[in-house]
Amino acid sequence: MSKIDLEQIISIVSKNIKVPEKDININSKSGDFYQWDSLAQVNIILEIEKKAKIEIGSSKMGELTSIKSILNYLK
Repeated sequence: MSKIDLEQIISIVSKNIKVPEKDININSKSGDFYQWDSLAQVNIILEIEKKAKIEIGSSKMGELTSIKSILNYLK
């Protein structure tokens, strides 16, 4: 499993919801951005899986809807 840090998570989320990285922080969650919808969520998780070389179960995918929850899950 590769280590993914906060900056990389923010970068992935930023790219997938098309919001500038400066507008996203550790306390950001899907409810803060209308662009962070279910499709963006799937794309974010898929990209994190690829980068971290891990597999995230579909049941877990729905819970990882904030920067903090993703970071904690990857620890």
